[in-house]
Amino acid sequence: MKRAAIYARYSSSLQKATSIEDQIAMARRECERNGWTVVEIFEDREKTGRNMRRPGFQAMKAAVARGEIDVVVIEALDRLTRKVVDALSQFDLLQFQGVELHSVKEGALEFFSVLVGGIGAQQFSEMIGAHTRRGMRGAVSRGRLHTSAYGYRKREAAEGLNREIDPEQAEVVRRIFRETADGRSATAIAKALNADRIPAPKGGTWDASSIRGRKDRCEGILNNRLYVGEASVCRFGRRYHPETGAKAVFATEDDTVTETFDALRIIPQDLWDQVEAELATRTQRAASTGNPQAARRSKHLLSGLMVCGCCGAPYIKTSRNRFQCRENRKSVCENSVTIRQTRIEPRVFTALRSNLRSAELIAEFEAAFLAEMRILEGTDLGASIKAANAQLAKVRKARRSIMSAIENGADFADYGARDKELKAEAQELEDRVAQLEAQQERKDATPPDIPAIFEAALQDLEALLGDPDLVARANEELGTLIRSITLIPDPKSEDGLAAEIQLDLGSLRSRVWDEDKAQGQSP
Repeated sequence: MKRAAIYARYSSSLQKATSIEDQIAMARRECERNGWTVVEIFEDREKTGRNMRRPGFQAMKAAVARGEIDVVVIEALDRLTRKVVDALSQFDLLQFQGVELHSVKEGALEFFSVLVGGIGAQQFSEMIGAHTRRGMRGAVSRGRLHTSAYGYRKREAAEGLNREIDPEQAEVVRRIFRETADGRSATAIAKALNADRIPAPKGGTWDASSIRGRKDRCEGILNNRLYVGEASVCRFGRRYHPETGAKAVFATEDDTVTETFDALRIIPQDLWDQVEAELATRTQRAASTGNPQAARRSKHLLSGLMVCGCCGAPYIKTSRNRFQCRENRKSVCENSVTIRQTRIEPRVFTALRSNLRSAELIAEFEAAFLAEMRILEGTDLGASIKAANAQLAKVRKARRSIMSAIENGADFADYGARDKELKAEAQELEDRVAQLEAQQERKDATPPDIPAIFEAALQDLEALLGDPDLVARANEELGTLIRSITLIPDPKSEDGLAAEIQLDLGSLRSRVWDEDKAQGQSP
């Protein structure tokens, strides 16, 4: 009795999953009619027939290679593949291994039937692809879009646009564009969106790639021209590597159709142009430095956080050490008061320190500090120091033996490499001993004044974060603590500007720091 394997496949999430069960049921009946015993069933769900690396298909080939199967049963040849060259090569491989290929619809398959069936499957696949692209080109001209772009939702209408702006998501899109124009990185923006618990386009959390995307494929929030009302279809085609099944995307400019729909515009043209210029600058900077991350770095701690209280535009750096309202610089906003970096940063950090001195954060700091102390107290540092010194003595002895051998006429070339290893090992052990002895001193010392240590850390915060090597990362972290810094012209305030600083310290309740009201209050 022949051992039969059934193979079933369907290609699209739009097809019914029961397609697999129907194929298997038909194949089982075919096996029963022929008196074959079904020993294996292989399936691939939502896998294109052009991809020969399908898991189920590969598992079937492996079973054939092991000699476990006498006949492969399929509903039709197009379930196996939609390319004539693949159909013939797989048929030849099965023939070589002594395995029959049997179709429920076509019966036992021979070379000629595989050739004709393969050509038919391939032609059908190409026809479907061409028909689909033609339908998409015609549909977009009628406002019927096949898109699930973030910022839009389906609109039930028999004619005209079948998509409309989703107000809530559209505001998130505008926020992403505004913050990008202000110099914030995609990583920082994603982190802030996640901190605000805003769901990502496909659910879950945001990541930088979904914002940044790929410009060459028009992928990602920042590259989607639908946000300026341009809908394009058939811009790209796809090919699949004949051996690996890897997808390759290529431009199809001759097939591209673009239509403009003002009702779908989310981003004003001037903001789109600002973002395009900012991204181009980053690309150029990355190309010149060879460091894409450096190209996105902020040059100061408060980048993207300060806004004008008159017009809402960002305060931008207009000289080496001074900030100004962006719209005032374009003669649009009347707020002409500028401020030095060395003046605004201390004011912001004063507000930040005041809030960080909360009882909750001090308690968290103390708990973490005490936990480290308990670990230190539970460590037998004396034994560790003794063991490290013993190992150090052995290494030093080995080096002395090498020096003695060389002095007695041995060739240094024979011992040089080993001496270098021992020298490095000795240095590591010496550092280890010094570290352990310092820990022992701390362990034996009087218990530290934890509140004083916390206060010292706060005082060093500004200088630490302002380090040129840390400023980029510090800016991103500050963006999760400081929601905004609103600067309002006020002759009575310091530097002629009142500052309202919106803070969000996570476990603490969000609050607005008003400098004027805080005057005279103790920290």
